Amino acid sequence: MPSKLCAQSSPENIGFENGNFQNWKIYAGSIAIENNQNVVTMNEVPKPISGRHTIISNKNLVDPYGGFHLIPPSGGNYSVKLGNNVTGAQIDGISYLMTVPADRPEFTLTYQYAVVLEDPDHEPFEQPRFIARIKDVEKNEYIPCASFEYVATSSLPGFKKSAAYESVIYKDWSPVTINLSGYQGKQLLIEFISTDCSRGQHFGYAYVDINNVYGDLVTGNTYCASADAVSLSGPSGYQTYNWYSADRSIKYGSEQSINIKPKPADGSRILLDLVPYTGFGCPSTVSTVIHGIDYELKVLKKDVVCQGAEIDLLDPKYILNKSEGFTYLAYEDKDLTKLINGPVKIVADKTFYIKGTNNKGCESVVPIDISIFNAANISTKNPDAVCYSESVDITNSALYLGTLEGISRSYFLDEAATKVISDPQHINKTGRYFIKLSNQIGCSKIISIDVTVKDKPVLKVTNPKPVCIPGKVDITSANLFSGSDVSFKYSFYKDQELSDLLTDPSHIEKPGTYYVKAINAEGCMVSDKIEVVINDLPVLHVKNPELACFPDKVDITNPALYAGSTTGLNYSFFYDEALTNKITFPKAIAKAGTYYIKAANVGGCFTTGKIQVNFNTAPIIVLHKPKAVFDNGFVDLTASEITKGSSAFVKIGYFEDAYLKRPIADPTKVNKAGVYYISIQNENGCITSAPIEVDILPQPKIVVPTAFTPQKDTNNRLYPFLVSIQKLISFKVYNKWGILVYQSDTLANGGWDGQFKSQMQPLETFSWFAEGIDTFGGKFQSKGKTILIL
Repeated sequence: MPSKLCAQSSPENIGFENGNFQNWKIYAGSIAIENNQNVVTMNEVPKPISGRHTIISNKNLVDPYGGFHLIPPSGGNYSVKLGNNVTGAQIDGISYLMTVPADRPEFTLTYQYAVVLEDPDHEPFEQPRFIARIKDVEKNEYIPCASFEYVATSSLPGFKKSAAYESVIYKDWSPVTINLSGYQGKQLLIEFISTDCSRGQHFGYAYVDINNVYGDLVTGNTYCASADAVSLSGPSGYQTYNWYSADRSIKYGSEQSINIKPKPADGSRILLDLVPYTGFGCPSTVSTVIHGIDYELKVLKKDVVCQGAEIDLLDPKYILNKSEGFTYLAYEDKDLTKLINGPVKIVADKTFYIKGTNNKGCESVVPIDISIFNAANISTKNPDAVCYSESVDITNSALYLGTLEGISRSYFLDEAATKVISDPQHINKTGRYFIKLSNQIGCSKIISIDVTVKDKPVLKVTNPKPVCIPGKVDITSANLFSGSDVSFKYSFYKDQELSDLLTDPSHIEKPGTYYVKAINAEGCMVSDKIEVVINDLPVLHVKNPELACFPDKVDITNPALYAGSTTGLNYSFFYDEALTNKITFPKAIAKAGTYYIKAANVGGCFTTGKIQVNFNTAPIIVLHKPKAVFDNGFVDLTASEITKGSSAFVKIGYFEDAYLKRPIADPTKVNKAGVYYISIQNENGCITSAPIEVDILPQPKIVVPTAFTPQKDTNNRLYPFLVSIQKLISFKVYNKWGILVYQSDTLANGGWDGQFKSQMQPLETFSWFAEGIDTFGGKFQSKGKTILIL
């Protein structure tokens, strides 16, 4: 077909289809502001930074903010994510150096991008952004109409606010087609960059994919000559599209895609004016010439196949000019009402019809005649059934009825004759098998034969329960073969070869492996083994546990108490010698006495024993809380009155924790309030502990502000603040001449309001004197100065 809709091979891995960054350079850096301008500083890095330069291969993944897929639906198998949702004024970039083919004066590049940006309330030059640009390497200049910068703002074309994060905006996958016509033979540097905000507190990242095929900006210019209309589509990513005739006398439409009806004459030139979004490219005009084509389907007119053959009428064997982009259908009738789906089985001579439709809707219908050739009429008879341990030879000529002269045979597991039987002389599985009979001219016939291999008789053996010496085992017991074939006749042997017959299988007195042979009513035999276990009685050694300190508990399950006993025993514990009253918690025995043990081995044999548990009495500790002291004093926890009333002990300890792990450095000088712990130990080694609380009070203080403002809303009264003072005796204020201007023995009146004899006193320094009784009843005095501020 004559058409300008041609494709060219893409620069290697420009679309990341190798699943890596081959031929791409990788950059990382930071962003800053200089003179209210956004300054991007990047350095090449030797390999991708984890989480910042990411190849995406899973088409099911979606972005957490925008909900769109991470690989565009119309893209390839991979995309790239630049950046992440981590802040820090980061910059992440990639670049690809390519050369425009010298024979391509008209050249386009299409990429797709998706962007996720935080939209903080910053100056525009401080916002997160995504940059896509192309540099003319020879001129060291970025191409204005091919370089774009998307700065975070909700007014960006096509951007939406995230439903889950109000401060985040996003743009789903959008294609951008860039016209690079006129750059043939030149080197172009393609760059993609994502940045955070320059303040370092808001993120931005982007996804990028580059299409691997380049063609004309306008598609659909080739159409079926019989069509009455032509459909044209322009490149994606522009704000305005205007379609005109070559002399601009006719305007066809203002959409990205238009349908022109009636269609212009073959060879007509169509103009398309492209206007990008403001700030995202330059206006341009492109053109295309439309061409009409005709189509005629060519097929193999006639074919001869074998009886029952399945053929695909859409195979290139039958469609001689089959091409990509065309649709082909096969029908049983000339009216094209009976569509054939998939291969068709040929059982008689028949004419079929093939319809071909090209990608512009042109149709062509032609007939095709199919004839059959019958193979020889041969049948089989099924062989006799055999036992599961035998096999059947399906190559035996006695199984075939008819003349086999000139016929070759091959054997298969399936009727389609695709799964070859590796050993047809030894078929050992019930089923239908298939023989392919082929004659000298290549025709064949599939016939079947049924083989019956009797199922292996069901012999289920349950090993007899273990017994203890001197018990005996009956391996002829019917319950050992429950679920087996009811017609079995059994015999029992000492050896696996079934040659040494047991004389008395009902009284086995030695442990070991024995064998049973079973023959069913059909004469099929099966065998199995029987395991006989006759266990020795276990040996039990018991060591009484050491004396415990009451109220501690004793663990009589401790393995150390039974050292020297038979290994692998299962122990259970009882209160009584008859072993009827089981101990619920043998790990925590709290009462002295005699207890009983049952020790059983895996065979169920057991022996018994007893164990004695005794306790020592723990000391009784009585603690008396020490008197509180001020924070310049100490509490002596070793004072005898603190443990007065406790039972006799030989050792005492003082600790900071209830677990008695952190001893107090000096228990005679405790100066920190809190709860401490004292332990005592009696002569039997039993220890008892209890908590004791220590109160440390702040030293008494009388504090008066150094200034007050009686005529203001706050701090308008002068009164003392009491610390560790239980009672105020007096509070007096004197002026600079020593005259008493205020006194009080209570705080209830709110303090001095700055007046003396109903007159507000001037701004000056006053002296005060205060006296009170501290927490422990001692007298405490304090004095100082304050300034009255009007």
